[in-house]
Amino acid sequence: MASHLVPGGAVDPFGLPAADRYVVVLLDGLGWSNLTDDPALTPSLGSLEAQQLTVGLPSTTAASLTSLTTGADSAQHGIVGYSFRTRPGVIMHTMVWDDKQCRPEVAQPVPTWFERLGVPAAAVVPQIFAGSGLTRAVLRGAEFVGVPDEKNWQARARQAAEVAANHPLTYVYERSLDHVGHLRGWRSQAWRRQLPRVDGFIGALCDTLPPGTGFVVTADHGMVDVPAAHRVVVESEPDLIADVDLIAGEARFRHLYSAHPETVAARWSEWWGARADVRTRELALPWFGANPPGDAVASRLGDVVVAFRDDWAALTTTRPAEASMTGLHGSTSVEECVVPLLKGLI
Repeated sequence: MASHLVPGGAVDPFGLPAADRYVVVLLDGLGWSNLTDDPALTPSLGSLEAQQLTVGLPSTTAASLTSLTTGADSAQHGIVGYSFRTRPGVIMHTMVWDDKQCRPEVAQPVPTWFERLGVPAAAVVPQIFAGSGLTRAVLRGAEFVGVPDEKNWQARARQAAEVAANHPLTYVYERSLDHVGHLRGWRSQAWRRQLPRVDGFIGALCDTLPPGTGFVVTADHGMVDVPAAHRVVVESEPDLIADVDLIAGEARFRHLYSAHPETVAARWSEWWGARADVRTRELALPWFGANPPGDAVASRLGDVVVAFRDDWAALTTTRPAEASMTGLHGSTSVEECVVPLLKGLI
């Protein structure tokens, strides 16, 4: 952060405006390519100073949110995907945190900015996430302020402004674009109708926040529309499911767990060809950060890790909801990894 929120005299790399308070808005699923495809849909977002950021891998919500609130990559904070192996034979899905033996404060040990900055901070987040495992892993140190009705844009703007008036740092999370993009695709008319609604929320925030507020908008990932013909179900292909014990990650960035990683990697490389980048765990480590992970995080990574190219994806029957998704993310493309950083002084 800038001004008095920069810890330990650190340099602000983003040129944020000096301010007494900051509001950081995370728009789930709004990549740079998605945002800039039709600027007429986003007059409020377009009024802010813009630059590009590149998120870490995998380019997915759980990993990127943790990187945003800790300043660490996934090799260090340990949230290495939508789902990953937490112990032998167990795949945990981070959005529901369904491995109750995996304590969030242990699974994600890096202190958050909310904990490190030493100023009152708040997170204005849908009420449904109160007390969730991911909330405990990602937002600890911030006062949780639940949003009761996500579709009441004006009430949300007023709520966030009231919170910001009493906190030097306020985080706001908005997820509807990601939902519509997954179900209908980001190129759909439904997505194009939703984007102006989100832009209107940003405009309402700008109109409602106390003067002197530093305003920052960013995203966790972009999105690629995957046609039905390019969605392959792993379990339906004998050469893909052979020797694979567990499947995790996302449809465009898979963790495969196997006692025979070299064999699986060779078979997947041959099957997918140029449509995917297939690596054993050791060769995949640079994807997760500049420094190698500790043993606890390394064990969460697939024995084989697969990043899909173009508009291809590998679905699994262990996560049936994937079959209904058009928009997907998680992989290495510009569309998924490059997101906006928008800023201004209210």
